Amino acid sequence: MKNFTIALLLLATLSANKCADKNGAAGMTNIADQKWIFQTLNGERLNLPDGTEAPWLKMVGDQLQGFGGCNALMGSVKLDGSNVSFPGLGSTKKFCEGVQPTENAIKGALGQVQSFKMDGGVLRLLGSAGEVATLRAE
Repeated sequence: MKNFTIALLLLATLSANKCADKNGAAGMTNIADQKWIFQTLNGERLNLPDGTEAPWLKMVGDQLQGFGGCNALMGSVKLDGSNVSFPGLGSTKKFCEGVQPTENAIKGALGQVQSFKMDGGVLRLLGSAGEVATLRAE
């Protein structure tokens, strides 16, 4: 009976750990397949001309889709736990007066991203120097 109790406790512990692993992985990958709207960039709220569509990102599989305020953004996504990066980031080449500085800053910031953290409904993109951007799910 003693061996049965030990085996049962061991099985329950392993099962609980496995469930925690699954929930943790699901929590980390819940950033995929959602449209994320930029809220801040390098600690400052975005300053866009009136009538400008807000910049956004969407991660679909290993591909990045997005909009920088003027141009379409595209590239790859590398997601591993809480680590994320956007190698091969590119964009279309239209020029939009008043939006271009913000769009260039977004592209530069995305090149610095190393990880992310979910804080309520806010996606925080982090680099080596701290928070790079905050985004909210649409």
